[in-house]
Amino acid sequence: MPYQCDLSPSQKIYLDNPGTATLITLVNSGPGQQQQSSTQVQTGPWTEAPQIVLGSGGRLIRCVAAQGVFIWQVQGMQIETTHAAAWPGDRATPMQVTAVSLTSPMQPMQPMQPMKMGDMDMSAQPMTMRMGTMSLGLGNTNTQTDKQKFCTQCGAAVDASDRFCGSCGHQLR
Repeated sequence: MPYQCDLSPSQKIYLDNPGTATLITLVNSGPGQQQQSSTQVQTGPWTEAPQIVLGSGGRLIRCVAAQGVFIWQVQGMQIETTHAAAWPGDRATPMQVTAVSLTSPMQPMQPMQPMKMGDMDMSAQPMTMRMGTMSLGLGNTNTQTDKQKFCTQCGAAVDASDRFCGSCGHQLR
């Protein structure tokens, strides 16, 4: 059964115990962004509901499982184990049961679509960028501008058969 706690308006923490592991997931979201950090620890099945302490120096999470008591400290987007002595049991609150299961939380990004901005074109398949008469690319782009070469020293256009740049004299091959 998954549990959650709102750490702030933009940050939530989720705990789940699928099988013998405890999965801790931090989700930080805001307009136009989402960050996620997860850790998985072999704890065995839980014997008690997880608890959390919200403090100014971070959050402490406690899980009691078949293999013992586990305590983690959460600061920002980092999750670290800590000592049992750090647990202030008198301030602990149980985490809330949730229907959200984060066993595969983030959806994969959609592939980049070709873009056109003014006289600039960008594409991911194959990786290319064209602006005016210049073209950059990785892989097999099969464009007319691929046949044109540029001096690595000054950027002047050179022919594929040139040994030296006609503009700066740099040795090309």
